[in-house]
Amino acid sequence: MKNLSLTVKIWLAISALTLVLYLIVLLFMPHLIHNYFTDALMVRPPNNEPPPGYFITRDFNIRGFTILADGATVPQEAGKAFSAGLLRQIKENAAAQQVPRQLHESSDGQTHIRYVIHKETVAGQTRYLVMFLGKADEDRFISRLLFNVALYASIALLMSWFASLFIARYLTKPLVQMQHHVKRIASRDWHDPLEINQGDEIGQLAHSIEAMRRQLIQQDEAQQTMLQNISHELKTPVMVIRSYAQAINDSIFPRGDLAGSIKVIDEEGERLEKLIKQLLYLNRLDYLATHKTAPQTVSLEQLITGIAQRMNLHRPEIQLQLELQPVTIAGDKDTLRVMIENLLDNHLRHAAARLEIKLSGNEALNECSLYFWNDGSPIDPQLFQDLAQPFQKGQGGKFGLGLTIVHRIVTMYRGQLSLENERDGVASKVVLPL
Repeated sequence: MKNLSLTVKIWLAISALTLVLYLIVLLFMPHLIHNYFTDALMVRPPNNEPPPGYFITRDFNIRGFTILADGATVPQEAGKAFSAGLLRQIKENAAAQQVPRQLHESSDGQTHIRYVIHKETVAGQTRYLVMFLGKADEDRFISRLLFNVALYASIALLMSWFASLFIARYLTKPLVQMQHHVKRIASRDWHDPLEINQGDEIGQLAHSIEAMRRQLIQQDEAQQTMLQNISHELKTPVMVIRSYAQAINDSIFPRGDLAGSIKVIDEEGERLEKLIKQLLYLNRLDYLATHKTAPQTVSLEQLITGIAQRMNLHRPEIQLQLELQPVTIAGDKDTLRVMIENLLDNHLRHAAARLEIKLSGNEALNECSLYFWNDGSPIDPQLFQDLAQPFQKGQGGKFGLGLTIVHRIVTMYRGQLSLENERDGVASKVVLPL
């Protein structure tokens, strides 16, 4: 059953439901018809006169006669329609009946009838109106009716199977279309949009697939841009290192002497090493985003204090001001350290003389706020949105991965990152849930 297509499953479900309803109708139809006859027998003729040999009610014939108080029958020929034993049972039941009307069944071994006796008093005399229907007549009528019902119900059942097959194909057609489209996306053939204009759950699924397709295209374009920028960034230090090494090998010192030239090689090697480490860490963040790790209890103010004191040694001329409240967060200490290091490195490189770091917690909102500000040159506001996105160039066209890593980490913690110009400088703000 699991291996069947959705079309077949829907068709089988509708067909099974129709078949069950069909069987229920056939199962309960005899009982319903039986009650139908019983209700008809219970109906008193529309006048107080004795009934004729039969009268018509509910579109079929009900036969009847009257038993007078002295036991005579009206019409007199009514007694001849039954055997003596069967007529005696009817009269005995009539005499013993206490209620105005009651259903009885009698049989003499050959004939079986169902009848209702209506007990009445007319001019001080009691009489009994007997209305009956032969069991054979009733069975014959029920059999004929069931045959017609079964015949037309079978035709309706057959037509419903074809209708259910059409409905199943109609419902699964957009799903099949989405299946083919997803296969094309998996093969990186994602340039054609998925067009399914429906407002139901299938339409919502189609909109989600279309949104995924657009996001994949954006990610692919971003990755292509990243590869181009990385290639350029890697190529530059490699070319410098090779050219300086070749020059030194030829006893030529581009920086005046051997020590100066080797220092350039060392700086370019350090730059190359830093970029490679950032690329490796981006790959690690992709892994951490899809694999949950056991959270640690991290004291943010202690972590920030240690990183700030260590990194400030690179630019001791920068006045560092810390305003840190005690904040404890559950997370990975290494990723939080890398996030703080990249933000602090960014602000240290662009600071002119002063750098502020503030940390505060808000228990009411169950979040903490980390704030950096430096007094360096303001950034063009049009670049802020791009700087917060991965794989973008910074001010002056220089490519870097620091903010890319910060953005990834903040997103992984379901936080928010914002950049803006403040007080003739640049500020970064990170909000993380506690």
